Amino acid sequence: MDHDSTFDAVLFDFSGTLFDDTSVLDPDAIAASGADLGGLTATEVVRSVLAHVDSPASLEARRGCDLSQEAHRAVWTRLIAESGPFAPDVVDAVYAALTDPAAWTPYPDTAVVLKALHDRGVRIGVLSNIGWDIRPALADAGVLDLLDAVVLSCEHGLEKPDPALFALACQEMGTPPGRTLYIGDDPVKDGAAVRAGLPVYLLPTERAVNRERGLGAVLRLASA
Repeated sequence: MDHDSTFDAVLFDFSGTLFDDTSVLDPDAIAASGADLGGLTATEVVRSVLAHVDSPASLEARRGCDLSQEAHRAVWTRLIAESGPFAPDVVDAVYAALTDPAAWTPYPDTAVVLKALHDRGVRIGVLSNIGWDIRPALADAGVLDLLDAVVLSCEHGLEKPDPALFALACQEMGTPPGRTLYIGDDPVKDGAAVRAGLPVYLLPTERAVNRERGLGAVLRLASA
């Protein structure tokens, strides 16, 4: 890497930054599971689940759920069950859809930008608060082999905004925090990277399905 450039590495958030998080729960996948939906359509099940899990009380209940795979499953299956209430087979079908790597779609500019950074010799990492292994989703998108580090909260018992997790990611990439640009979309969780010494670029909260995320700005920042 040319040390006259601004950054040696770029570290990305996963959900809402590289991959679309607005259409993960696919009603078709839930319908195809064979679960007894109790007379509801799969679309109605998804609508009920989303309304409940995104409520203020549920958001509070989700605190710490990404610290381990066991915690993630326990918290999310309980919230899914409450949202109906739904029977265990429906809960399992919804949770399977939520954590299915194939359900997570990269933004159209994700692979393009990661490949461009890789071709420039910039080290690349992904850091995510998540309760399951996202590497298969990254592989399906053709970007896993471009990455120097994949750091998941559930594998380290740490989650953003803890500065220790950002520091750990820099350590795994082998780059100093001050020369590692962090890209995310959450002002609180992702913005906390500054507490670990990383410069931060936050993407707008608003995003649309099948639309570029605006990651091209990263290429301009990384080569400023």
